[in-house]
Amino acid sequence: MNMIQSPRLRVVIMGGGFTGASLAWQLAEMHVQAIVTVVEPRAELGRGLAYSTTEPAHRINVPAHRMTMDPDRPQDFADWIVEGQAQGRLDHDASSLTAQGERFPRRELFGEYVADRIAPHLRAGRIRHIRARVGDIERAPDGALVLLLSDDSRIRADLLVLATGHPPPAVPKVLAGLTGAPELIADPYAPVRIAGIRRDARVLVLGAALGSADVIATLDGQGFEGSITCLSRHGLRSRSHGIVAQESTQDFTETPITSVAELLRRVRHAIVDDQARGQSWHATLSRLRTQGQKIWSGLDDRARARLLRHLRTYWDVHRYRLAPQIGAILDRLEDDGRLDYQAAHLISAEREWNGVRVTWRRRGGQDLVSGVFDQIVVTTGPAQGRCIDWNPALAALARLGMIAPDPLGLGLATTDTCRGLDVRGQASERILVAGPLARGHVGELIGAPECAAHARSIAREIAKRAILAPILRHSGLSEGRAANPA
Repeated sequence: MNMIQSPRLRVVIMGGGFTGASLAWQLAEMHVQAIVTVVEPRAELGRGLAYSTTEPAHRINVPAHRMTMDPDRPQDFADWIVEGQAQGRLDHDASSLTAQGERFPRRELFGEYVADRIAPHLRAGRIRHIRARVGDIERAPDGALVLLLSDDSRIRADLLVLATGHPPPAVPKVLAGLTGAPELIADPYAPVRIAGIRRDARVLVLGAALGSADVIATLDGQGFEGSITCLSRHGLRSRSHGIVAQESTQDFTETPITSVAELLRRVRHAIVDDQARGQSWHATLSRLRTQGQKIWSGLDDRARARLLRHLRTYWDVHRYRLAPQIGAILDRLEDDGRLDYQAAHLISAEREWNGVRVTWRRRGGQDLVSGVFDQIVVTTGPAQGRCIDWNPALAALARLGMIAPDPLGLGLATTDTCRGLDVRGQASERILVAGPLARGHVGELIGAPECAAHARSIAREIAKRAILAPILRHSGLSEGRAANPA
């Protein structure tokens, strides 16, 4: 006997970090007629990897007045802080303020903000949060998806949104022989492992961007007195925020940019122009960031690949800047001679009686350099190219032929509206891709402001589907009914 289906669209969001929580919140705010379920193992939605940290040294790397989950209110987070302090709910954290009055609070506070904003919708039942992981996915007879969860339950999804988090860094092949060894920390956000590093240890950090800065700042906060060597291909550390007295008026989209050489030329000219007006490169890069998605959309696949190959590192260290407080820690350690950045290529790593001897070749040279280290921490950034292998649910969808990797290795292949592309390159009617997994097509999609705006566009797409769902079912155009709807 056929079971009666709900006339409302069943939307399941897989992943409840910032993007997934923002999407669920916006669907609730828009009063979309859908049953919205977020599958996320953490106790609170919106935390994810970035904002679940409780480490005091981990700060947001964008000023609070630019952080928001509401694209219509860019200063929502900053206003929430002021309101919370006035009501006595939040402490006045003087250390979060810079000399210029910009606020860079601890990251866990932003997670608290997101959780607070979404809480009323959870209490009202407009959003359902299931604390579990998706272990497998099957296709129902009518084409809908059935998710098998880690708590042995099953839920049905008429529409599945993939908003999973970042895969951990990939351990370099040179270090494969150290897998499982106490000297190797493959997850830089394993607090127990980082806390276990001796105060006088010789530490090798692989990577020089934001992840490495988190590790170094954490060690410094623990009273670390040893030495730190940072190895990366270019040896460039993330830059700190500068003083931006006024926004740049440069326009990188008025005339479409179609090549990497043209992009680089125009950025350089823009920096010169802004400097002539008394601005630093920070203003130029902030402007470039706001127009990044439009620039990316104008590049073909060949130009995108070339940009990633030649300019990605330079973009990352200038775009993803450090909170000034963290930048000051790195500056102090460098000045004290306890922190050293080297551009190098790993050659070998062998365990010895007193540590691990690591050998590398400096960039642009032939001579080999080696050092003995007590601890090696991998902070090379998320391995987005292996997101399918890392996540059992994505692997299940790949086995069904319903998703495919992005050819640039940035996540999953999608359409302009972020519908997932299957192995034949056809757009899915059941799967949407949200957040960093859609970077290959969307471009700039890491920061909270971009992810919130991206979630808004996906929420509008879902709203259209929700209006049509009962019409299609009533007309008999749906492909049958599920045998066991959740």
